[in-house]
Amino acid sequence: MAIIQPSAAVTDQYTLGSNTPVTGSNDLGQTEFLELMMAQLEFQDPMKPMDNGEFLGQMAQFSTVTGIEDMQKSLDQLAATYSAGQTLQSTQLVGQEVLIENNSLKLLKEGSASGSFELDVSSGDVQLNVTNSAGNVVRELPMGQFPAGRHTFNWDGMNQSGKRAPEGDYTMNILAEQDDGFISATVLTSRVIDSVEFGNGTQTTLNTRQGDVLTLPDIRQIRQAVGDSASTSDQ
Repeated sequence: MAIIQPSAAVTDQYTLGSNTPVTGSNDLGQTEFLELMMAQLEFQDPMKPMDNGEFLGQMAQFSTVTGIEDMQKSLDQLAATYSAGQTLQSTQLVGQEVLIENNSLKLLKEGSASGSFELDVSSGDVQLNVTNSAGNVVRELPMGQFPAGRHTFNWDGMNQSGKRAPEGDYTMNILAEQDDGFISATVLTSRVIDSVEFGNGTQTTLNTRQGDVLTLPDIRQIRQAVGDSASTSDQ
């Protein structure tokens, strides 16, 4: 019995001659993959047909190629949706007061400075240490016992001698007593979002009235700002 051989017209379209320039993508898409597989089935040796296992293997490869392309399209659509949602959410933050993980506060000429702190477990004794820009402790303020969770603190602006501390930036350190000694608690302070910047293909950034540059993952809480005086006292 004569063996049927594929015609030159069919096989030549999948063969590159030595003088044939290579153009386009080198990636094998699902259309090319299917054409090659169908040509292989059509012109296979009838005396030695393709093994079922080999055929199923090629079908699995085809399914994998198709699945990867479909998954990539879905991921691209998901990324576009997330980016649009992030943009919309960011614009709504302008003028809002947000809580971030930062222990820096600004003391004004009048008023107090306040913030929040978080405890993983209850503490027998909690103390607030206020440090100035030179690194000197200006106030040690015992606050008592606290259960686990988020709590607020308030510094009246007085130093250890009972005098008003100078206006400026201060660092708040919360020390919580545990079984094996004192540990530093997470300090949260508020900022007011002043503007939003949309980068070209980069993450959206939030500019605060206090000079910080934030991203959405930096925000721990969003709350309505109550006037400029209340906002700036929580810087």
